[in-house]
Amino acid sequence: MPLLLLILTASAVQLWLIHGSLKAQTEHFLAKQTEQMLPALAKALYDADVDGISLLGDSLFKDRQVLHLMISDQFSRVYLRTRNDASGFNFPSSLLVVNRPVSYETSNGQRLLMGNIAVHYRMPPLFSTDKSEWYLIVLVGIFKITLPLLAMFLFLRNKIQLPLQRLMDGLKQVKPGEYHDMTGHESDALEIKSLNEAYNLLQANNHHYHERQQEVHNKLVERNQQVAESRESARLLTTMLQSSQKRYRALFHRNVDALLIVEPFRLDEVEHYRIIDANLAAVKVLDQPLDNLINQDFEMLFGTTPKENGQYRLGQEQVAPISGQRSIQIDLHFNMVLFEKHSLFYVTLRDVTDSVRAEKLEKEANELMNFRQNQMAIAEMATTIAHEVNQPLASIQNYALSAINFSQKDPIDREKIIYSLQQLVKQADVASGIVQQARSQLGRNDYPQEVLNLTELIRNTIDLCSLRAEKCQIKIQFHTQLNQAWIIGNDIQLKQVFINLISNAIEVLIESKQKGRITLSLKKVRELYEVGVLDNGPGIYDIKRVFTTHYTTKKNGLGMGLAICRSITEIHQGSIHAENHAEGGAYFTVRLPMHTAEAVISQSLISTAERSLLNNI
Repeated sequence: MPLLLLILTASAVQLWLIHGSLKAQTEHFLAKQTEQMLPALAKALYDADVDGISLLGDSLFKDRQVLHLMISDQFSRVYLRTRNDASGFNFPSSLLVVNRPVSYETSNGQRLLMGNIAVHYRMPPLFSTDKSEWYLIVLVGIFKITLPLLAMFLFLRNKIQLPLQRLMDGLKQVKPGEYHDMTGHESDALEIKSLNEAYNLLQANNHHYHERQQEVHNKLVERNQQVAESRESARLLTTMLQSSQKRYRALFHRNVDALLIVEPFRLDEVEHYRIIDANLAAVKVLDQPLDNLINQDFEMLFGTTPKENGQYRLGQEQVAPISGQRSIQIDLHFNMVLFEKHSLFYVTLRDVTDSVRAEKLEKEANELMNFRQNQMAIAEMATTIAHEVNQPLASIQNYALSAINFSQKDPIDREKIIYSLQQLVKQADVASGIVQQARSQLGRNDYPQEVLNLTELIRNTIDLCSLRAEKCQIKIQFHTQLNQAWIIGNDIQLKQVFINLISNAIEVLIESKQKGRITLSLKKVRELYEVGVLDNGPGIYDIKRVFTTHYTTKKNGLGMGLAICRSITEIHQGSIHAENHAEGGAYFTVRLPMHTAEAVISQSLISTAERSLLNNI
């Protein structure tokens, strides 16, 4: 019975495989049949040939396996046929759907999508053919399976069973008493019980043995893992140590600084120091091979003992016996470290020849620079003297000419001659003060300070410039409500500032060839005195550069006057500012710190009369 079921199952599988193969072939044939008509259908759709489309559709729909056929273009259905007749088929059928796009290639190689064709084919069922054919297929399958089984049965019977039977019969005939048929007998209950107990004990012992064996195996595996991990750890540590030593040797020998490692040792109760290692840079600096440097006495080689820290410079006479180079200088830098309770000295040898030479050159350059600066200072001082003395000398010349002119008139105007000579003496004193001050500045940088009345100082300055202004028909005015404006400063320097500002204004007004006017003003602004100098000239074009050294708007100017004025005001803790006035002309503002009566009294230079006057304020 099992053999029969096996034969039927194998036959059914064979039939299903045959049907699947036939179905696949049918599907391929139908799809190929549909694709063969696509070029003609594409041409008909491209030409909009309705008759041609209908003719192609009818030729395909004649096949009885076609259940549904639809041909459509891009906008609507062109051809549609559906078959509802299912006669001639007694079993359910499967459905095959073939759906293909229809495209047409024009003469210029452009492919156009014209539409789509959809065909539904009905596939025949498994048992749709004649039953006698299927019976024949089943019988052929059964015959194909039973024939090999029958051949195997006959082979086993003839080759194995019959020879064994003949062998057993022969043995019984040769030894008839030793062979007999096996017959069953009844077993004793106690025997069965003992056998069961023995079997159970054997099973328990076997289980215990297996557990013990597994435990020993696990311990052995764990021990092997520990040994393997220990070996791996030892290998990694060895590798790391070797890598560390390689890195140390590489860093030590590739260091750009020359390095020596010095070890102390005792010999005859005397401590000595020997070199135990040196890098390539040290070998190059000392110009000795490494083998010669190792174990050399450090003190005998360098003439000094290593220190915990610090440095020691070897002179050229000490370097020459070591390296044979007389033109280098070496600095020894010491650093002591403790290694396993043992001290080692790291000595760095640095070639300082270039730095020493650079220091020497820098010192010589500084000395040369100082000399040049002194020369420049002297030249600038000479320029300053020439610029500042030029104004009082011009005034002296003007007053001298005025005195000569007044003496030649008839009658002689003695008062004007005396006034001109007095002003000439004042201008000579100003020129002398400028020269004396310049000479004192060459030897020292301090400036003699004294108590000054800024109002009186400005009036005296106007008197010094009034003659030149009158000759040029320029009017100088001074407006202030302060009779006394006490400051501490240098009289010559401050007069120099205001004379320079007034003289510049006079020269500008002379060049503008118009009736000039210079107005000076003095007022108090918070803790400062503000002096204003205003002219009615054309103003200054590049006013931001007016205080720059060597910048001038004059044809023969030196460009030093206003720069000197700024320096003097800054020395007096003040400031100077220039701007073009809204109504025309240039407006200079000088601000100087105000000093109270108590500060003025504290100055040793003030006279007793001035102190009493201040006390009455």
